[in-house]
Amino acid sequence: MLNLPDSLYPDPIQGDNSVMSNGGAPANNNGPCDGASKAIDWPSASVEDLVVLLQEPEHREKAISSLTQIKKQGRIQDLALHIWRSISTVFLLLSEVLSIYKSLTPEKLTMKDSIQIHCYLYPFLETEETSKPFQYLRLMSLGVIGGLLKEVGDPSTKVAVHCLLESGLFPLCLKSIEYGNELSQSTASWIMSRIMMQEQGLQYCCEPANRLCVIMKVFNDVIEKMQDEPSTTVLKNIIQCYVILSDDPSRGCLLLRSFIPPILTTAPYIEALRARPITLKNLQDLFRKLSMGCGPNAEAVGDVTGSSHLDR
Repeated sequence: MLNLPDSLYPDPIQGDNSVMSNGGAPANNNGPCDGASKAIDWPSASVEDLVVLLQEPEHREKAISSLTQIKKQGRIQDLALHIWRSISTVFLLLSEVLSIYKSLTPEKLTMKDSIQIHCYLYPFLETEETSKPFQYLRLMSLGVIGGLLKEVGDPSTKVAVHCLLESGLFPLCLKSIEYGNELSQSTASWIMSRIMMQEQGLQYCCEPANRLCVIMKVFNDVIEKMQDEPSTTVLKNIIQCYVILSDDPSRGCLLLRSFIPPILTTAPYIEALRARPITLKNLQDLFRKLSMGCGPNAEAVGDVTGSSHLDR
């Protein structure tokens, strides 16, 4: 703990230029931006340079962003150790987190502030780990984020959807469906359906077309994997997403006709969904809708639905 100060409670806003480290020594301000007029070459900055730039309030946000990109690109494997072993860096990052609490009062906390706080949970959704501790972290993080989307008609939900899309949540939901357990899959698909209920969310999913293809592939994979024991909760939310996507006639409905898995009309899935009559009816209505005119393949989809267990 030599690289942490004695206290984590100095005012992180007023103390920007007086952060003390290593037992009271001033933080090292020498680095790639030494001198007010010296420009910073961010793309070529080394990890060591970026860690030094974390000491300077005016460059901290950009330095964090650059370090994040380096981590995502896999350019360094021990970034966490670099940060931990550097003088006062962990303290500075903790100070950034603590500074948020100054805004945590109902009259001050905006939806944008809430989303920024939720972004601290995103690393738990990015992981591909499937062990039980990570599953718990994934589920709890999704639950907290889902709390922003409970009221469909509330104006704040529209703002929340905009901020969540801007912050990159949607791909993380897809990743949670790929690597999460049943509860995480259910929560992530529920969040996706809530996002799609907003016009901006539906447009995001359908444009560009390759994004919708990725969504369909993830849905199809999870549906096929549950063939032996279909999860009605996960199916309910995925079918809800299908229904919403079918409301986009120019792209969503057309792509659905090509990508919706016919396996949904087989006995294991239909029998499982009999416990959820509303979801089963939604599935029946969806296939009928797709067979009635989203494009030139209507007859083929009609054949699928006609030979299935949907109407039995």
